[in-house]
Amino acid sequence: MWGCVRLLVLGACCWQGGSANPVEATGCQGVEVLRVAEEALSQINADRTQGYVFSLNRVYDVSQGTGEKGGVVFNMTIDVLETHCHVISRKPWKACVVRDVSDVPVYGQCETSVFVEKSVVLHSYKCAIQQVPATVIVDTCPDCPTAERLDEPIIVETANLSLQKYNRENGLANYFTLLNLTGASMQWMEGPAYFVEFTIQETECSKEAGTAADQAQCKLMDCQFAHKGFCRGSHTTVDDVFETKLPIGVKCEIYEPEAAKVEEEAHAQGESGKTGHHSGETAHKHKHLHPHEHQHRPLPPQHPSQASPRLRGSLGVVMVLPPPHVPPPSRLSPAAKNCPGQRKLTLGLEWFKI
Repeated sequence: MWGCVRLLVLGACCWQGGSANPVEATGCQGVEVLRVAEEALSQINADRTQGYVFSLNRVYDVSQGTGEKGGVVFNMTIDVLETHCHVISRKPWKACVVRDVSDVPVYGQCETSVFVEKSVVLHSYKCAIQQVPATVIVDTCPDCPTAERLDEPIIVETANLSLQKYNRENGLANYFTLLNLTGASMQWMEGPAYFVEFTIQETECSKEAGTAADQAQCKLMDCQFAHKGFCRGSHTTVDDVFETKLPIGVKCEIYEPEAAKVEEEAHAQGESGKTGHHSGETAHKHKHLHPHEHQHRPLPPQHPSQASPRLRGSLGVVMVLPPPHVPPPSRLSPAAKNCPGQRKLTLGLEWFKI
C-alpha cells in the first residue's frame, strides 16, 4: 500500500553477540530494534498537532547498514494503530487504549528517520493511515458503530449541542468554542445514535459577563496560556428527525497549557529559597481556568547555548487515506529474516490484516 518505512538510526550502538549483522540474527523482534522503534514513535506523537496518538503494533521489516560518518543505520517498516487519545493531550502512547472494532479502528505505517547517539533523536517521518472499511466492521461486529462524514449536518449539530451542554454545566470561568471535529460514527439503538469527537479551546468570553447568547462571537484566547480540550459527545434521534427527546451526552478533558507548566516550574525555582515557602507551592498556579486578567511573569531567558525551540509539526506529515478496497492489496514480503514481528493486536479481524 505504501512505500517501505525507513527508520534511519545513526550513532554509537553496542550490540551483543558475534554475528556480523545482529539485525539479521534478531530480526524485527530484536531488543534494540524495538527500543528504537518505540522511542521514535513517542517522538512522532510528540511532534504532531492533529489527530490521535499512534500505538506501535509491530516492526514489519528491518535492515542494518553503516552510516556515512560511522555508526549504525536501520531501515524499518513500522505498523501503527490509532488510540483514543488525541495528540493535544500529550499522553504517552503506552498509556492510551487502541481503538478496537467497536470504535472505528484506524491503522497504518510510518516512514521515519531517527539518529541515535547517546539518545534517540527523531529526524523526520511520513505516515499514512486509513480506517478499517465499514464492510469489514459490519461483518465482524454487525451492531458496532460505523464511520460518518464529519460534514454531515446532523454530525455538526451533535457537536454543537454537546459543546453547548458542556459550557452550561462545566463550572469554569470562560466559555469554550469548537476547534475541530475529529471523529464521527453512527449506531442504531432506540433510534440512530450519533457519536462525535472534537477539540475545543478557551475563549475570551467570561461567564460572569453574561455572554451566553453571544458565544458564537467569542474570540479565541490566543495567548500561550489558553486551555484546550478534547470532547466526546452523543445524541440519539427519533426517525431521523433531530429532536432532543433523549439526553445529550458529553464528556471533555481540559489540558493544562505547556506554557503554564513552564511558568510554574520557574516560579517554584524562584521561590524555593525563600524562608517559609513550602516546596509543594508556587507563587501562582495555573491548575484552574481563569479570566487571564493578571500579568504573567516572563519566562526565564534561554541560555545562548540552547537551541531555539522547534515548532511542532515541522518534522513530518501524516496522510489520511480513504479506506482500502476489500480485500486490500497484498503487501511486499519483508526482506529481512525473522520478520515481520509479531502483532500486538489483531482487533479480532481474522481475515483483514492490519
